[in-house]
Amino acid sequence: MTLSPVFRSPEAVEALRSRGYLRSLRPSIKAQRECVGRLSELLLDVISPDYIADRRQPEEDVDFLQENFFLVLFHSLFRTLGVPDERLRAYALLNLCIKGLVTSGDNLFDGEAKMALPLRLGKGKRFASIMQMLSFEHLIDRILEEHAPFFSAQQKVLFRRSLLTRMAAIGTLEGSEEAGVQSVPEVDAMIDRVHRVRGGQLFALAFVAPSIAESGVEPSKWRAAERGVSHLGTAFQIVDDVTDFEFDLGRGSHNIVVAQIVHHGSAEERAALEQVRAKGAAPPAGTLEQYFSGPAAEILDIARKEAEEGFAIWKGLGFWFPPEDAALFVRAIAGDNGDQRVRQVSEGLLGVF
Repeated sequence: MTLSPVFRSPEAVEALRSRGYLRSLRPSIKAQRECVGRLSELLLDVISPDYIADRRQPEEDVDFLQENFFLVLFHSLFRTLGVPDERLRAYALLNLCIKGLVTSGDNLFDGEAKMALPLRLGKGKRFASIMQMLSFEHLIDRILEEHAPFFSAQQKVLFRRSLLTRMAAIGTLEGSEEAGVQSVPEVDAMIDRVHRVRGGQLFALAFVAPSIAESGVEPSKWRAAERGVSHLGTAFQIVDDVTDFEFDLGRGSHNIVVAQIVHHGSAEERAALEQVRAKGAAPPAGTLEQYFSGPAAEILDIARKEAEEGFAIWKGLGFWFPPEDAALFVRAIAGDNGDQRVRQVSEGLLGVF
């Protein structure tokens, strides 16, 4: 599970500029910058400055957006729904912490050391992840105390309980794959059981706080907004499977491209997959492009349709991003490692990528 940086595609960045989407995001980029700065200030209440490293925010809006895209997007939606600025600030700060908790957990699952906080803790990956997790927990308390006076005591309890309950559902799925998976569900079943949890429910974590405390917006609108974000999160996770195809094969976790090959691939594709899996290790980079571009392109089109559905729901709420540009969203969220892959495997796919 991750909310990692996106919009690394040069074409996607240029499209943001040329179609005016960067301009639409600028108020939320500015607000998110302020929240990142405020979180750094609050960190001084949580741990000694001896363990805090210097970190500058990216100067360019596009560079900042690449590191904070989804949180900026959610902030922009909350503005569309009419959430007042002071409440927006509290939700944005809480969502920064939620992103940090998710990143820390992701580090522990994958043995990585992505630093969501500028902590100076030596070289121990697990220790750094645990300290980040503890720091974000304390930061949530400070934010609720200082920036969310509109939360009642009971709403704070409900927020904590709802957040942990939802994270438990996502983490339980992640944990179930630690020893590898033994079966490959059909594509639709995998989307419902895996991607709507690992991606859809993950993105919906950003809606926990406002859906509890934001009485100024009709509950039906929050429910619709959350349905939309679930589709976007599902699309993100589908694209992530395309990007991480070789890595997922190596660790034996669910991967939707594998499901497409097993249940809908040609005889040649299924035979190639069996040969790759029989080696019992992660195949070399480029295996997907070499043998499985067809199934991968079909999966990317499913991701596009998921994103289109999500933005269509948000359009009904007055959000500015047009559903017909869902392919741009899919292309962009491929990130650093997947941009070239998406370009290669989707050539000629309905002309949408």
